[in-house]
Amino acid sequence: MTSSLSRTRLIVSLCALLVAGSLGWSALAAAEPKPGPAGPPNILFIILDDVGKDQLRTFNPLDPTAPQTPNLDAIAAAGVKFTNVMTMPECSPSRVTFFTGRYPFRTGVTSAILSEDLAGAQVSPYEIATPKVLKTAGYTSAMFGKYHLGGPDNNPDMFRTPSVLGWDYYNGNLQGGPPFIDNTVGGQLPTDSTTYTCGFPMGDQKGGCWFVKQGNKPQFDNNQGQGYTGKQCATLGGIPSLNGHGDFTLTCSPQDACTVPDFTVLNGYYTWAQVINNTSGLHRSTVRQYMSSFQTSAAIDWIGKQSEGGHAKSPWMATVSYDAIHTPYQPPPDELYPPGFVWPPSVPQDCRNSEAVRILSNLMVEAMDKEIGRLLVSTGLARYGASGELIYDPGSTNTMVVVIGDNGTYFSGVKYPYDPFRAKGTPYQTGVSAPLIVAGPQVVAPGRSVDAMVNSVDLFELFGEIAGVNARSVVPSAHVLDSMPMLAYLTNPSQSPVRQLNFTQLGDGLKAPTTQLWPCVLTVGPAFVCTDILFTTQTLCETELGTWFGPTSKNPTPQYPTCCAIKSVLPLPAYGYTQDNFSIVPTHTKAIRNSRYKLVESDVYTCDPPTSKNTVTVNEFYDLSPRPLDPVNPLGLDNGPDDLLKHPFLTPEEQANYQALQNDLEQLLATEVACLGDGNLDKVVNREDFVGVQTNKGKSSVFDFNADGVTDDSDLQVVKDNFGDVCPPPP
Repeated sequence: MTSSLSRTRLIVSLCALLVAGSLGWSALAAAEPKPGPAGPPNILFIILDDVGKDQLRTFNPLDPTAPQTPNLDAIAAAGVKFTNVMTMPECSPSRVTFFTGRYPFRTGVTSAILSEDLAGAQVSPYEIATPKVLKTAGYTSAMFGKYHLGGPDNNPDMFRTPSVLGWDYYNGNLQGGPPFIDNTVGGQLPTDSTTYTCGFPMGDQKGGCWFVKQGNKPQFDNNQGQGYTGKQCATLGGIPSLNGHGDFTLTCSPQDACTVPDFTVLNGYYTWAQVINNTSGLHRSTVRQYMSSFQTSAAIDWIGKQSEGGHAKSPWMATVSYDAIHTPYQPPPDELYPPGFVWPPSVPQDCRNSEAVRILSNLMVEAMDKEIGRLLVSTGLARYGASGELIYDPGSTNTMVVVIGDNGTYFSGVKYPYDPFRAKGTPYQTGVSAPLIVAGPQVVAPGRSVDAMVNSVDLFELFGEIAGVNARSVVPSAHVLDSMPMLAYLTNPSQSPVRQLNFTQLGDGLKAPTTQLWPCVLTVGPAFVCTDILFTTQTLCETELGTWFGPTSKNPTPQYPTCCAIKSVLPLPAYGYTQDNFSIVPTHTKAIRNSRYKLVESDVYTCDPPTSKNTVTVNEFYDLSPRPLDPVNPLGLDNGPDDLLKHPFLTPEEQANYQALQNDLEQLLATEVACLGDGNLDKVVNREDFVGVQTNKGKSSVFDFNADGVTDDSDLQVVKDNFGDVCPPPP
């Protein structure tokens, strides 16, 4: 989910952009993979944003419309596919599990971090994250791209949060996703314009382009009269020139009434706010380059610097955290399109059109796949064959490659047979089933699949195992770990399942009591889903293709302040809402499963009365056995009609599993003992917590125990009231 976006500035030269964009095939085709030196292997960790298991044909062969991903397919063929992976339902909770090995109810990061979320809903600086674990084995760590573990809002560490958690180098964006699309085209159109919904003119029409070149002054350029397409202009770091009527033209003169655009305005994947943390300090600027390309090039540059004379200075872990394919959906540069692609004439090139969004979703995956190929080739881990195919022999390298999606696909891009009604943001299989591929020299018998259950927390253990570090010996015992070993799956093709239960969770974050959130209604096929906990602004709601019911310039006092208020007056014919097709997102959900059955517990609003925030817990229970002959649900997903609790009765086997999973969930949640007044996670209330309050006074911090948005004397009193408490270990 996208948080509020700061607007700063960096000019990337046209020459540099052209060089970066040309690295894909010709310049790197001859690069041969080179075996690394003996010693602990390097780790290349690739995160795909909002790419569920449904998106990759190697994991979902049932939908022929899935994107073409030849490079990811090649990595999977040379490694191990994990086909039964459960993540958390949203970005931040999953990413925190990757790097801490702890479930959300332990870390407090229960939902995608928004700008309103307090420090208690962001990863704590006292967590022992993966970079600190690997540091004990001499590893250097870097991250590129999306962060979303915390900051910069309501966080005392602000833009330095990656450094505080142990990354030696960070280069990317701290927000939850790309900025909103700028449909004003640099302020040349009114703010409510819907003419250029992709942030620039689409199609083959050509016009002039504004660039910032010499002297940091915008200059008009029409390419010697040949012009640029709108996307060409944006790809090269420019802003298309519009005349006084909002038309894209080749000329710019007083008669055209064209104006110099505002180069400080951010624009989706093409113009975004950059943060760099390194040993030299903090650097903030604005990048005018397609995100997936920039993130790939930045990683290539850093990895190249980790070797000297052909030998690694020290083992490294590079996390390449792509923003794709998070909303907003925006077309990638032409050079990243698959060969022979032609936009269907029947579909408007409109980034808010539902048919166009499905095409854009595929194109963004395919563009990212092409950049992943460039990443491997440019770092010497693979090479291109004569036909441009990726030739990857991980056994000749000293680098383990781990690729995972952070959660399920957003509903608008979900592929058959997965359920768009139960996509990203829900605890159901469509929302939490992610692709996971591991390849590298430690893999025995590559090209196979592992069907045993794996959770996103287990990657924390895997990274330690790869590096030869016992993560549990590094992490304090007060930090309960949920991760389980994974390396045996790579080294032993006959490894039996390690994990007997799997868990996922989603909450509503942590906002100050004065925070007012407003309704946003999403259209999912014929249904309407309302949330007043996720989308906090009109722009964010509409970027997610929703209808906003909060305050606007035309209506500063909304008629419907909550989803319950909308539900109380249904039907609303003007919107098509009825009691049958309108639902409200639960405030909290948890799900636990064994090898066959799954229990889902959701806290849902009673809406009685409509002004209350009263909730009731609703259970669902599913049999996840595959049904090959069922055309609607061949995978045995936890789709609504298949809830076993809707049946007249459960069989003895079902009843036994239902009760067992209820007990398992209760026991799991009981393993985290609350420790009021403990801010540094050591399960002791002592002088360190007293100092923590004093140090962070006046700010949101992990020492804001009453969650009122500021650390103050009331929090100090909490420490005094509980001073000396040693919180008991979990039962």
